[in-house]
Amino acid sequence: MSITKTASRENIFGDNIAFVEQWDFSLANTSEENRILAITQVASICYQSPKALGSETLYNRLMAESMGLPSSSFEFVPVLLDYTNPRHKELLDKEYSNVKKFGEPVENGQYLLTNYRAIVYDFENDKEGYSFDIRQLLNTPEEAAIIRKHFHVFLYKVDLPTRSQMVRHRVNWQELSRRYVSGKRVPFDFYISENMVSVKTGEFDTQKILDLCVEHYMNAIEKGVKPQEARRIIPQAAYTQIWGAFMPTQLANYFKLRLDEHAQWEIRKTAEAMKELIG
Repeated sequence: MSITKTASRENIFGDNIAFVEQWDFSLANTSEENRILAITQVASICYQSPKALGSETLYNRLMAESMGLPSSSFEFVPVLLDYTNPRHKELLDKEYSNVKKFGEPVENGQYLLTNYRAIVYDFENDKEGYSFDIRQLLNTPEEAAIIRKHFHVFLYKVDLPTRSQMVRHRVNWQELSRRYVSGKRVPFDFYISENMVSVKTGEFDTQKILDLCVEHYMNAIEKGVKPQEARRIIPQAAYTQIWGAFMPTQLANYFKLRLDEHAQWEIRKTAEAMKELIG
């Protein structure tokens, strides 16, 4: 497999549920097959459909998901552009481009690390402005080795408030879709912090309130309410799964803010696990 999980940190919240995994997507732009694997790997988590991995049908649908432009899952395909490569320079010499807007210089500025979605956007917006189909640009194994040093992908399982803090960072995100994935197909897990375990309201403790909300959700589903509507009754304590892909500056900023002692404990644990996985 060209797209692989390389390491994981389990039980980061102490409840045997939350985790952070590190994934290697550095080979994603070395072939069209690898692009499909990377993009469908992200989507297979979001739609909780392992059979979608490697599916060209899903890939093609995601290619045109956003008003004819590709899904944000295409941002998980890192692309390295070399300033000394004539074809790459055709993109890099543009006065304005998404390639540069969403890219970051690496290796002392010799390369620009960007993503495949930005390339597709630029091509679709200016097909006549290029001498070739820039979507066909692939990276070599040597360039993939450079990408591996600078592009970091993680898969998290965290509660919704922690996720809300995480997505304030301007990085590439893709999340489990509870609009499409019902609680019947993938049951809900919940994070109950130590301080909330013993809190009671009348005869109800925290766990009973969560159970009641899930029961209400399931009743709604049985009555024909769609998951996208029924999910509103699910408390913030619910867990989600979310992908994050970081450029170097983005990762440094995440660590600066989320490893700080003033950061909320749960998100600090994500940063500590990420730091440990990178080594």
